[in-house]
Amino acid sequence: MTDGQSMPPYVRWIGLVFGVVLMVAAVATVVTQREKIGTALAAIRQPAAIDVVVLFGTVFANIVLTGLMFSVLMSRHGRVGLVEMQALIAAAALANYLPLRPGLFGRAAYHKAFNDIAIGATVKVTLLALAISLAIAAWLAFSLFMAGRVSIPIWVVVGGVIPVLMTVAAVPASRRIGVAALIRYVEVLLLAVRYQAAFALIGSPIDLAAALTISCVVLVVTLIPLTGNGLGLREWAVGIAAGLLTPYVLELGLAADLVNRAAEALFVAVLGLGAFAWLSARRRSTEKGTGS
Repeated sequence: MTDGQSMPPYVRWIGLVFGVVLMVAAVATVVTQREKIGTALAAIRQPAAIDVVVLFGTVFANIVLTGLMFSVLMSRHGRVGLVEMQALIAAAALANYLPLRPGLFGRAAYHKAFNDIAIGATVKVTLLALAISLAIAAWLAFSLFMAGRVSIPIWVVVGGVIPVLMTVAAVPASRRIGVAALIRYVEVLLLAVRYQAAFALIGSPIDLAAALTISCVVLVVTLIPLTGNGLGLREWAVGIAAGLLTPYVLELGLAADLVNRAAEALFVAVLGLGAFAWLSARRRSTEKGTGS
C-alpha cells in the first residue's frame, strides 16, 4: 500500500473528496436499483452464518498477515516486535482513511524514534512490499488468463507458484523476499475467499477464478495513492470487474464490495483505535523510563 506522502496536501484532499463522492455514488446506485438487486438486498437481511464468519475472519487474517510481512521485511533494518508491528500496521490502516494519509509517515517516524531505524529504510521496505504485491498480481492475472485459454485446472494456477516461492525462501540470500512474498500470496488467496463470501452474502456466488481475478484488480486499485485505502475506487473497480467476469450486473458487484468495505472498516476501526491506544501507552512508558 502506498501512502502518497510526496503529493501536495491539496491533491490529497481532492483525493478524499473524490473517494467519498465515488462511495456515495456506489451506495446510491445500489439503493436506486432495487429491482435489479432485490435478491441481493434480501440475502443481506438474512445472511448465512458461515459467510459472515468467513468474511470477518479473512478481513482479520489479512490485517495480521500484512503485519507479518512487514515484520519480515523490516527485520533487516532493526528489531521490531511482532505485536508492535501488528499495532503499527493496524494504526496505519486506520490513519490512511484520512486525507493526508499519514500511515507511512507515522510508521517511519515511530521506527526512527523507538526502533532506531532510518526513515529511508521504512520507505524502502514499503516500496519493496509494493513491488511484491504488483508482481503477485501480475503473475496471477497472467496465469488466470492463460488458464482460461488452455483449460488449466484452477488448482494448478493457484498452487503452481508456491514451490517457486518456497525455493526462493529456502535460499539464505533471498529468504526475506521469499517469505514475504509467500505471506503476501496467502493474503491474496484469502482476499479471493473474502470476495467469494461477500458475493455469497448477497446471494450471487462466484467461482474461485473470478474471485482471484477480482482480488488482483483490488490489489492494484488499492495501491493507487489518490484515495485512502482505495475508498470509492475499489467499489467501482469490483463492480466493473464483476460485470465483465460474472453473469451479474455492475450493481451486484458494487453491493458485494460495499458489504466487504463495511466489514473491513469495522475491523480497521476497532483494531486501529486499540493499536493507537497501545502505542500511546508504550510511548508514555518509554518516555518515563528515559526520564528516570
